Amino acid sequence: MRPPLPADRFVMELLQLSRESQGYKELLAKFADYLKVKLEVDEAVIKDFQGSAFASSDEVTLNTGKPYIDNGLSGYSAFPELIEYSNRGFKCCAILPIVRGGKQFGTITLLSRDEKGFVPENVNLISVASTVISSEIGSKYEIDKSLNVAKYFDASFNNLMPQLLVGTDGRIVKANKTALNYFDKSQKELSNINLSDIFDIDNVSIERLNRGLVVETFGKSYRNRSFEISPSRVNDSLIHLMINDVSEAKDAEERARMLDRSGDDAFLVTDKDFEVLWASKGTYPLFGIQREMMVGRKFTDFVVVPNTMKDILQKLSANVYSGDVKLDFGNDTYFYGRLAAYREGSEFYCIVSRDYMRYIKSAEELSRSIVKISNDPIIEVDGSGYMLSYNKSAESLFKLDNSRIGTPIYGICADSESQNKIAASLAIAKKNGYIEDVYVSLIESKNRSSIPCVQKIKAVADKNGSAASFIIVNRELLTKKNIEELGEQLQAAQKEAEKLKTESDLKSQFIYNISHDLKTPITNIMGFSKLLLTDNAETLTKEQMDYIQIIYDESERFLELVKQILDVAKLQSGIVKLDTQQVNFNEIRNNPSIKSLAEACENKGLGFVWDVDYDVPEIPADPNRLIQVFSNLIGNAIKFTDRGEIRVRVMKKKGSVRVEVSDTGIGISKADIPKIFKKFYQLRRGLVKQEGSGTGLGLSIAKEVVNLHGGRIGVESEVGKGSTFWFTIPPLARIKKRALKYNRAEHQTP
Repeated sequence: MRPPLPADRFVMELLQLSRESQGYKELLAKFADYLKVKLEVDEAVIKDFQGSAFASSDEVTLNTGKPYIDNGLSGYSAFPELIEYSNRGFKCCAILPIVRGGKQFGTITLLSRDEKGFVPENVNLISVASTVISSEIGSKYEIDKSLNVAKYFDASFNNLMPQLLVGTDGRIVKANKTALNYFDKSQKELSNINLSDIFDIDNVSIERLNRGLVVETFGKSYRNRSFEISPSRVNDSLIHLMINDVSEAKDAEERARMLDRSGDDAFLVTDKDFEVLWASKGTYPLFGIQREMMVGRKFTDFVVVPNTMKDILQKLSANVYSGDVKLDFGNDTYFYGRLAAYREGSEFYCIVSRDYMRYIKSAEELSRSIVKISNDPIIEVDGSGYMLSYNKSAESLFKLDNSRIGTPIYGICADSESQNKIAASLAIAKKNGYIEDVYVSLIESKNRSSIPCVQKIKAVADKNGSAASFIIVNRELLTKKNIEELGEQLQAAQKEAEKLKTESDLKSQFIYNISHDLKTPITNIMGFSKLLLTDNAETLTKEQMDYIQIIYDESERFLELVKQILDVAKLQSGIVKLDTQQVNFNEIRNNPSIKSLAEACENKGLGFVWDVDYDVPEIPADPNRLIQVFSNLIGNAIKFTDRGEIRVRVMKKKGSVRVEVSDTGIGISKADIPKIFKKFYQLRRGLVKQEGSGTGLGLSIAKEVVNLHGGRIGVESEVGKGSTFWFTIPPLARIKKRALKYNRAEHQTP
């Protein structure tokens, strides 16, 4: 290695690199390149705290805050990763921790093939470099964090959506102009209150926001308004919230659900731009695509005939449009049928049907069909307030019969004030087409008592566009109160569920922390045991050597158990990130772990076959995690197979790659198959657990890894005839989608 630089010059050049770098990640890379050149090492490996997996040696240096120097890398090095470096031809390494004020930023590992190692002078420079780099990285990180906060402020003040900057306790720190106008408060007023002062929100919901989860709620001063609050973390103490008023979409969906009984017909609700807000159950049997695939797309984009559909819908008022329609859903999927559509305010209601005549006679008939299936009491009156028809709910509640047809609706009003309100509301609906939130008192038939109701009134137009009649929808406030009580019970149940989940998370974190703390002493025990076995063979008796070998073997088993528990904890917490690369299954066969398993088969007298179909492509996956799955499945197959062979087959199936690991072993009973992937579940031979059968975590880890890739895993087996474990790896797009929203649901169906 090159003779060391003067320490003052070394520090000055490091500081110059810091001044030339924009952010801490760029600075980290420049420091690594600089050290590689100045110390003439062969490789510099950077691991930063955002996403990198730290090895045991990294954790030791981060915990101590001091560089780790090893000038004699070999197969007996203290840490597994150092043994790996030795296998790659490196003779020495230096690991620099980047720690400032107790905050861990990462490590820089310097690797050299020079057998002379790091001389004392260079070791001193490495210590100086670690101190300087830690200080500069910490400063850059704080600057980057401040810039991120500033960006959030800029976005908030320049965006037309109401936005808030709040603390993790729910206290409002800042609001943009749109939020101030929406809530009719000054910046000072909003800055002195909590989220719970303007939204119907509690501590559980605030905790959900802290975890990055969207919360739906109501406004306290706007009880008829629904809000969707979307959070994003700014830093450890601030959250940026985007407030979206979803009342209209919720109301449209609620009204549309009344027509979800449309059988084989498809019913769609769109906004003014023809974007589908809701689709009925009939979408799939009619079009062959799921209703969820329609929502969020423009209905007019599907229409081929007539090509003027957008103009037709824009010109609709209360009249119904009907006509032939041809829809194109892509991939040569077409639908020919009839379309009936009408407009209500800023929304469009579209019915696509093969038997369409019942929908297109008139808007009046369509409105009456809605009336019949509603659980709310609905009454149709003419322009003077005389009743024309009513549904079953109104008939039962107000004790109406045929003799009441043609009589004024005012006869079921409990007082003159309610009569005047209905008369005035009919006049407004005649002019504007619609009115809601009309509070009246009506006479309930059973006890002849007064009940409070809120009404919505909709004008139904004739063929000339004039209001011919009115639909009055009544909603009992007593029923609404019951619904609110049920809502409170549901909220209490949700709080209990959140509490149980928090307790589960704490248990998982406890297991992770304990297992993590055990790794270092176990590794030291193994290292010293190995030294005793190799350096003291002549001074120790055979019995002493046997005892030390037992210590080493049991420590190795214990370390493997700790590693598996850590893997389970990491996978279940969702913090594991895939290092996705293009994987070739023919090359995986040559991996040392797979070769070792093949040798284990040979030593046991078993055949080992690795069969990859000719058309299997390279796939995007994390190769190390994939080998972990193979090791668990093949290792289990060897363990429970006494004769025959272990066969690995890789094939292409339905756009994914399917892997099967088959054996000729003892097989699995039908009772054991549903439990086989559960944590700590171990298959037994008869009533006695097999010696050395493991921890019961291998298959659980394999399942979590496959799920993280967006794939599925399962098993097919019969007692006495062997087992076939299989898993699938999907295309890259599905893996990315899965990683963004990691779902640990059960996947055991082929």
